[in-house]
Amino acid sequence: MKNNWHYMYTIYTAKQEAIEAIKSGLRKAYTPSIDEIVFPPDKKIGDLSFPCFTVAKGMGRNPAEIASEIAARVAPKGLIKELKAVGPYVNFVLDQERLSESVLGQIASERNKYGFSDSGNGKRIMVEYASLNTHKISHVGHLRNILIGESYIHILRANGYEVTAAAYIGDIGAHVAKCLYGVLNLHAGEEPEKGKEDIFLQNCYVEAVKNIEDNPEKEKEVKELQRKLESGDKELVKVWKKTRAWSLSELKRLYKLLGASVDVWYFESKVEKTGKKLVRDMLKRGIAEHSQGAVIVNLEAEGLGPFLILRSDGGALYSTKDLALAFKKQEAYHPDKSVYIVDSRQSLFLKQLFATLKRLGLSTELRHLSYEFLTLKDGTMSSRTGNVVTLMSFWDQVYNLALTETQKRHPNWKSKKLEKIAKGIALAAMKFSVLKIDPQKTIVFDPKESLSFDGFTGPYVLYSLTRARAILRKAKIKPVNHASSLTAPEEKRLAFEMARFPEVVSEIARTEHVSRLPEYLFGLSKLFAEFYDRVSVLSASDEATISARLALVESAAQVIENGLGLMGIASVDEM
Repeated sequence: MKNNWHYMYTIYTAKQEAIEAIKSGLRKAYTPSIDEIVFPPDKKIGDLSFPCFTVAKGMGRNPAEIASEIAARVAPKGLIKELKAVGPYVNFVLDQERLSESVLGQIASERNKYGFSDSGNGKRIMVEYASLNTHKISHVGHLRNILIGESYIHILRANGYEVTAAAYIGDIGAHVAKCLYGVLNLHAGEEPEKGKEDIFLQNCYVEAVKNIEDNPEKEKEVKELQRKLESGDKELVKVWKKTRAWSLSELKRLYKLLGASVDVWYFESKVEKTGKKLVRDMLKRGIAEHSQGAVIVNLEAEGLGPFLILRSDGGALYSTKDLALAFKKQEAYHPDKSVYIVDSRQSLFLKQLFATLKRLGLSTELRHLSYEFLTLKDGTMSSRTGNVVTLMSFWDQVYNLALTETQKRHPNWKSKKLEKIAKGIALAAMKFSVLKIDPQKTIVFDPKESLSFDGFTGPYVLYSLTRARAILRKAKIKPVNHASSLTAPEEKRLAFEMARFPEVVSEIARTEHVSRLPEYLFGLSKLFAEFYDRVSVLSASDEATISARLALVESAAQVIENGLGLMGIASVDEM
């Protein structure tokens, strides 16, 4: 695609024509930006709208008068069929036939790339996500991080960004020392059941935490274990490597299930020494200072307080390692922008980290994409206390519900087909229900509600796609782009909504509002349902109308499939 990609898609062509109409109506006294051409809340008054408030303020005139003046001066052309002033707004009604012909033609041409662009222009972005810990089981609270990151990465790539997906694994630190304490002292000589190594490690960790709480003097033993591990004690490192491998195997199985791709793996254990060396350098340069035996960066000038970067006993902290990792990323990948997908509780920490990296001269743009957690009814989940729903057990629950429902609907299907379809439905339900909620809002996940075929759910959107494909399979003639045969209002609304898809994809890349995509797909699916219920496709009165409506159905299926793909949701053949 060319760099002026946005003029290629129908919606941008229409907006550009609206801009030219405004310029003409104002005798070139004002040129609106494309963002000033908006969608009116009521489709009955027009397809596009230009509010005249800004231009009126600049001219010292009444916005309603300016709107009337523009509408009177400009003759419709191109995709614009009619201009009309409604109060302080100039509303544009688009030519349905031209719009439909253009949109359906583009979808047929671009197919699974429809909605994609090169607007990112090859800008390099590093996205750090799915950064889980070894030696602790992954719980359902981690799901949001993985799914937001996965979808965001897909959307960035669809917009022409060069993305490196990075996972930063916590394979060293206090939690690892506690787990190893449990392995060596509370479960000495035990070998876990094959396939349940992660549960064994979780039990070791939880029991160690409880043991330390009951016997505070044991805390010294755990700290000594951590010190020995950091200093490279051979016997301890041997146990660490073995248990670490168990954890990593389970993490990779989890990522594969969820479709989370990782281009580069970073490990805390690999950046710890570099981090300590960096701290020493920061002390020499006067960027860091000693405080009560520890090392801090004074960020009072930025209103961020002291940033602790080394413990008083010389031990590394998250900050020690994160500082080193940022430069490691820069040296290897030279990202223009580095995005950290981390929950909102780490907001202050990341502000301090970014401010410190700026003082160190890191030129990369740094961004925190934050989110709130999924919670249980009795509070936030904690792997420390054992009050945890593991991510895999949660998946099993959603999958088994989907399998039961699929068996009820299709008792004659073979088990292999049932399991495949149930897995697709369960993944759609889980991913859609997480991504549809604004990341700044807490999620209380209801598995049964997420699997509903009605309402704002993944299965509802997925069902729209399978229903569209079923129509296409039954058809005895090929879809043809006869836009002149598409005259029903349901057809116009559906075509117009599909025209908006490229702008939605572009908008999410700019704003990071990944919840915008499921909102759009739900709206499109509802419009398709209205079209399906009110407009006959296969039994229309003539062949030209049938083939034209089949082209509309084919396009709707393609756009829904593309949108679901950007959420990491694969289509299913039947439901």
